[in-house]
Parts: sequence; structure tokens; C-alpha cells
Amino acid sequence: MLRKASVFLCLCLYLLVATTGAFAAERPNVPARKNYKKATALLEHFIQRELQDKKLPAMSVALVDGNQIVWAQGFGFADPEKKIIATAQTVYRVGSVSKLFTDIGIMQLVEQGKINLDAPVSTYLEDFKPANQFAKPITLRQLMSHRAGLLREPIAGHYFDDRQVSLADTVQSLNGRELIYEPEQRVKYSNAGLAVVGYALETVAKQPFTDRVQSAVLAPLGMSSSSFELEPRLQQALAKAFIWTYDGRVFPAPTFEPGMSPAGNLYSTVVDLGRFMIALSNDGRGVGSPVLKADTLAQMWQRQFPNGEPGNFGIGFMLGSLDGHRVVGHGGAVYGFATELEFLPDEKLGAVAVTTMDSANGVTKHVVQEALRLMLEAKSGKALHAIPATEPVSAELIRKVAGRYGDGDKAVDLIQRGNELYLQRCSGGTQMRLRRLGDDLVTDDRLSWGLRISLLDGGIKVGDEILKATAVPKGTRLPVEFAGLVGEYGWDYNILYIIEREGRLMSLIEWYEFEPLEQLSRDVFRYPRRGLYDNEKIVFTRGADGRATQVEVGGVVFKRRNNETVRWAP
Repeated sequence: MLRKASVFLCLCLYLLVATTGAFAAERPNVPARKNYKKATALLEHFIQRELQDKKLPAMSVALVDGNQIVWAQGFGFADPEKKIIATAQTVYRVGSVSKLFTDIGIMQLVEQGKINLDAPVSTYLEDFKPANQFAKPITLRQLMSHRAGLLREPIAGHYFDDRQVSLADTVQSLNGRELIYEPEQRVKYSNAGLAVVGYALETVAKQPFTDRVQSAVLAPLGMSSSSFELEPRLQQALAKAFIWTYDGRVFPAPTFEPGMSPAGNLYSTVVDLGRFMIALSNDGRGVGSPVLKADTLAQMWQRQFPNGEPGNFGIGFMLGSLDGHRVVGHGGAVYGFATELEFLPDEKLGAVAVTTMDSANGVTKHVVQEALRLMLEAKSGKALHAIPATEPVSAELIRKVAGRYGDGDKAVDLIQRGNELYLQRCSGGTQMRLRRLGDDLVTDDRLSWGLRISLLDGGIKVGDEILKATAVPKGTRLPVEFAGLVGEYGWDYNILYIIEREGRLMSLIEWYEFEPLEQLSRDVFRYPRRGLYDNEKIVFTRGADGRATQVEVGGVVFKRRNNETVRWAP
């Protein structure tokens, strides 16, 4: 009797693994489970519409309900030139979603008693010596919740650095660099910080970072098509990705791997990321063995440092809500790829989407959230909602509403570019395309979705803010001493633009982030307290003729490019 029960149990376990892992891996796509067929049909139609409207080459999506991947599908072409169709088994770079696996590797060592999250990092890394001008030491808990106050990018091995730089050299390049904020006081997103976390994992485990995460994290999760290194078997299935610019250029994304690998260099598939969410449903148990204890996972989903400025990070995981449901997960953006992974712990539902157009996180997040809403409705037996379709803004309306609204830091411009209308906050941020949704306008492009703009007599309402139509100031000129700073800097694949706008010096960095610069001295400026380079200094070096030869952002040096004019303008 006992033997028969054991055989039956083994058969059940085999079927579970087959459904959630190995069997799914044999098929290019996973068909929808019966109770989700109507929901996924709506989602398919929506995704196809998004690919066409946003001109996305490829996208893959997976949905998880408890112990099962209930649907996984590819759309478009993983290689548009060769017409290779994208599937659920297509390999993508998933950017900062990688951080979750680095952090899980550290939490395993915490469970083993080998690491204390609240001990100074110097306990484990004697050669990590940033210039900490504050009394509070840097800890792993701070680094994993982006509360350490470090620069966004390391000095070597940073996002723009196409050289082969070791993880050790990447971390040591931070030595002597001052913190931007006091530890624990403010969330400042830092890729450099996760490089330090990965190096601590490597050092304490006495094993190369990539090997350790592969054997201790990815393998137990059943993520057999994932790695922090581009192995030949993965390279064969890797999708081609693309960069786009505000001025209409599209070109192949670079493929180099920055030295801060633990922060963003995971290669994976949506099926593998679905297996990861199955483990989240199972209190940290992978397909073959526990990866983390349930209590450890719960700790990672708790907001850290509640006494500091508000933040939305647990340990590694970003925390949020969707229509009142608790959400944990992470997004990712790395040269040509954009990823969104979101999991509802209380309902044990998850969704992940990846696309091959740079920073198209507005789309992947929209897809994932609509997928979760449909899954919640399908599971509860409610009527499925229709995903709203936006429409182009008419030429007549564009001419009518284009202009400046509000003043000071609240001012926005509605800008006509070709036959499209865009919103640009004068205080900085990304440019966002506007579309019609009923009687309102709504942001709807690769970068953003969902900000409502209502049209009023003599003004507009942006979110909850009412802004009156105003005139654009005229005659304001850039101070003479700034003229030599305007120009293009950096690499072909990632140009930093320094431009003038209404008498102010502005920066366009990482293709889409547009920010005003605050002058601290003749050649030293600072970014605002927000955005990618939150409060970091930007320092120009001039030649004998007064013209800048380079600019340093944080610790990253951008050399002036040879062209005489700036190709991009707001």
C-alpha cells in the first residue's frame, strides 16, 4: 500500500513538472488553459495591435496561475531580416529583472548564516571603499533596496562601457567616490550597488558570480534556458533588438555586456521567467528543490526602511498594487530590450512580457497589467473587460491644442511632430505621444501609457493638475559662458546631448531622459532630484578655446563628438 502511494505521488510530481517545466520547454509556445482561452484571445488581439502601432519587432508573453504556465506565446519576428518567428522559447536580455536573481543568491547565504544583511559591506569586501562622508556604513540591505546613496553607474564597467571589465574592477572603480545621499534616507536606483551585491555573493560563496547563480538559483528554479553568460545554445535563440531615437532613427542595439553583470545581464525566456513565478507561488520551491524559505521570500516583499523617505522597494523586488491587489516584481531595460514581470502573491497569478525595442517598458507594463486584470476576471468568473483602443489625434485638434500650459515646474508643452502630438514637461522627463481615448487625450507610446489629459476651455487637466494656456517666453538666451558646452558627447550607440532651451542648459541622456541642469559653478552642474541620474553632478572639461572636450556624469566620461551641430532639438 505504501509503495503504491509512493508511485502515485511520483507520478503526480512528474506530471506537475511536465506541465510547468520540462514539457513546456519542448514546445515553442504553450496553448492557453481552458479557463483562460477567452482572456488570452482578447490579450492576443491587444498585443498584435500594440506591435503594429508601436512598431515593435517581437514580443513574448507568459502567464502563470499557481503551479502552471497557463499560456505562453511569441509575436512578431525574433529576427526580422531572416523572418524568424518569435516564440515563448525565444531568448531575450531581461535587463534589471536580473537583479532579483542576484538578490536571491545573497538571501540563500543569509539563510545559511554566512551573510548578515545589516553588517557593513566591508565585512565581506575589504576592497570596497567609496568615500562615505556620513556616519552610517553601507550594508547589503541598503544596496538591495537602493538605499545606499551610491552613484547610478560604476566608473568602470558601466552601462556605456563596451570594454571587457571584470566584476572586481567594476566594484573597485567606486573607491573614493562620494555618496550622493546618506545611506537609508532616500531611494536612489543604482546599478553600481547591485554590482557590489554580486561581488559580495561571489566573494562569500568563493565561486564566480555567474557559476554560483547558475547552480544555486537558476538550476533549482528549472530555468534551463537562462544564464548570466551568453552561452552558444542561448545565442542561437537570442532575438535581435533595436534602438530608436526621438528624431526617428532605428538601428541594431549593441550586444556588449557591461561589467556590472549582476545588475542586468541575465539572458532568459518567458517560459523560464514563468517557472520563476511558479516558485514564487510555491513559497520559494523550484521544480526540484527549495530555492528560498517562505519566510525569506516574505521578507523580500516587505518595504524596507519605512522611517526614511517613502520608497517602493522590498529586498530586490519592487512593490506596488494593481486595482487593490498586492504586486511584487521588477522591470528591465537593456540595449534594445524591455521587460516587465509582475506577480500577485495573494492570488498566485503572474505575467511577464519582453519586447525587442529599446525602453518600450510602457508597452510591456501595459500588456502585463491588462493580462493580470483579465486573469483575475477569468478566475473569479466575472465578465472580461474590453481593453480600450486609442485613436490618432486629428490634425485639426493638434493645431488647436499645441502650445504651452502652466508655468514654472508645472508647465507642459503639447508639441506637434509630423502628424503626431506629444507632451513634454518643461521641468524634464520623457516626451510622450498623445492619442485620443473617448473625449480625453492619453499618453500611449513605447515609453508610457495611461496619463490622462482632459481638454478644458483655455487650458488642460493633466492627471489632477489644471493648467491654463500660457505664452512661451521669448528672447531668453543662453548665457555666453554656456555656449561652449552645447553639443553631442559619447558613443554612437548612446549619445549624450547638451542643448539649450529657453536660456537653460538641458541634458538628453540615454536617448529619452530630458532634464534641466542646475549650475553649481562655471563648469559644474547637477541633475534634478529625480530621474535616472537623481542629484548627480555633471562636470565639463574645456579646451583652450573654451569649448568643452568632454563631460563627466557621475563618474562616466563622455567625449565630445566631432560633429559641429546637435542633431536633436526639443
